[in-house]
Amino acid sequence: MKSLIIGLLALYSGFASSAIQIDSSRVIYQGEYKSASLSLHNAATKNYIVQTWLEDAEGKPRKDMMVTPPIVKIQPDQSAVLRFIYSGQGLPTDRESVYWINVQEIPPRATQANVMQLAIRTRLKLFYRPPGLKTKLDEQVRKLTFSKTDNALEVKNAGPMYISLSQLIIKTPQGKEQKILAPMVPPFGNESIRFTKGSQVVGLTYINDYGGVADVKMN
Repeated sequence: MKSLIIGLLALYSGFASSAIQIDSSRVIYQGEYKSASLSLHNAATKNYIVQTWLEDAEGKPRKDMMVTPPIVKIQPDQSAVLRFIYSGQGLPTDRESVYWINVQEIPPRATQANVMQLAIRTRLKLFYRPPGLKTKLDEQVRKLTFSKTDNALEVKNAGPMYISLSQLIIKTPQGKEQKILAPMVPPFGNESIRFTKGSQVVGLTYINDYGGVADVKMN
C-alpha cells in the first residue's frame, strides 16, 4: 500500500539537520533602525517553501511586530532574507520585549511510495531593544544579584534587558565545583533555582547578542 506520512517536528537547535539553515540563533532588533533581518539558506538539492510567523513569550500572535515575507520559496543553494518590522506602537520603551520566531520548512512532494517527509519547525528568539536603553548586555549581566534561601537561589535582574543564563557555576560546601542549568531572567524580574544549602555562586555563563556563550567569574 502506498502511503505518505508527513510529520511535524518542533526543533529548537541543531539547524544543520534541516534543509533550511539559519545564520543566527537569535535576532537583536535595535530600536533605532526600521527593521531587523535574518538570513536563510537552502542547503538541499530541491526547492523548499519556508513559512515564518511570530509569537510572543506566551506563544500568542501579536500585531505590533510583523515578519516579511511570511512565505518564501528558496531554490537549491540559494538564500532569502526575512525582515522584522515594528509598527512603532504597543511595546514598552523602558525595557526589551521578546518574541519567538517560527521558521517552518515545507519539503517538496515525495515522488516515491512509502517515504516519510519531515516538515521541520525551528524556533528562535527575537529581542526588540528600544532606542532609549543606554546600556549593554554584559554590563547588565554583572549587575545580577543573588539571594539564598534553604534550598533555592533567587536571581534578580534589576535592569531593562532579558538575560539568557546558560549555567551557574557553584562551589558546594565540600569545595567541589558544579554546573547547574539556569533560566532566562526577564527585565526587572527574578527567577528561582534549586540550590544546595551552603553552596556559593562562583561564576556563570550566558548567551550573548551573537548567540555565543560568554563566561563571567564572580568575586
